[in-house]
Amino acid sequence: MRRIAVVTGANKGIGYSIAEHLASSGKFSDVILGCRDEQRGAVAAKKIANSPSTSKSCTVSSQQLTIGDTNSHMSFGKFIKNSYGKVDVLINNAGVAFKNADPTPFSEQCKPTLDVNFRGTFDFTEEILPLVRKGRDARIVNVASMAGRISQLRSKELRNKFSSPQLSKEELLALVDKFESDVKDGTHISEGWGNSNYGLSKLALIAMTKVWAREEASNGISVNCCCPGYCDTDMTSHKGSRPPSEGAKNAVIPATMDTPPSGEYISDFSVSIW
Repeated sequence: MRRIAVVTGANKGIGYSIAEHLASSGKFSDVILGCRDEQRGAVAAKKIANSPSTSKSCTVSSQQLTIGDTNSHMSFGKFIKNSYGKVDVLINNAGVAFKNADPTPFSEQCKPTLDVNFRGTFDFTEEILPLVRKGRDARIVNVASMAGRISQLRSKELRNKFSSPQLSKEELLALVDKFESDVKDGTHISEGWGNSNYGLSKLALIAMTKVWAREEASNGISVNCCCPGYCDTDMTSHKGSRPPSEGAKNAVIPATMDTPPSGEYISDFSVSIW
């Protein structure tokens, strides 16, 4: 029986390593790399396909996908539906981060960061969810970060809102909009937020993971998130000490293990505290 895995942002770094692990696991007939750069995606897919560790029964391919571009989300979804009819495992790895040395003002970094890491990932997942619901032992894994810890929020009221077991998608989207508005107004600190656009984008993704886990339980879908750790990738300017192949295991474990949990945050290869 065919088992289909989709990994976003998979032409390099942690996403590439995740795809590599899945292709060598023997658990998938197809691993599709969703990549913004079509050419780099094709090169990455070919490299994994030709790796001696890749299962002979696994086909590795790539498809253009730009997270944050709704037309791209729809095109990708249409391609997967027509080609495979379902998705068994979706790993949302694609993300952006401004470098510390980037001269772009903090307020101008806010929207682009949220639009990819949170809003784009949310929209893409909602687009693909009907296909995941058709999957067998279906799973979604969102690659978050230790930067998304809830303690970054100065306001107890905000912490309670984000961690509420009754939190809805609409309420979460509105909270993220409020953060962006407060950053634009220069009032985010006095309003009780943290001081990291990237951190808030990942915090919101962790919170949405828990909402999806609750809402999709009746459809038999496990939804988890993970922190790969401080890895040696382009995003960290190769300052991280953990190899991406090791960090990737934090996403691979809930994607491939027997009887996975749901609504959990995986860090250092086990369920951790958000």
